[in-house]
Amino acid sequence: MKLFIFSTLILSLLIPVFSEEHKKYNKENFDEIKIMKIKYLNKKLDCVNNSINLKQLKKCWKKKK
Repeated sequence: MKLFIFSTLILSLLIPVFSEEHKKYNKENFDEIKIMKIKYLNKKLDCVNNSINLKQLKKCWKKKK
């Protein structure tokens, strides 16, 4: 039982450290990321505004596999 608690504590401390290494964008690229998000949302908004029925609306928010 003590081993389980100890291992979860160690893993909870190590996982954030390893997740920071593999980021695709740095903090310096904040403006570029912000522009990409705005373009993405504008594209989705146009799709929603142009949809006529529920079937077309669902295609706008279809998740990629």
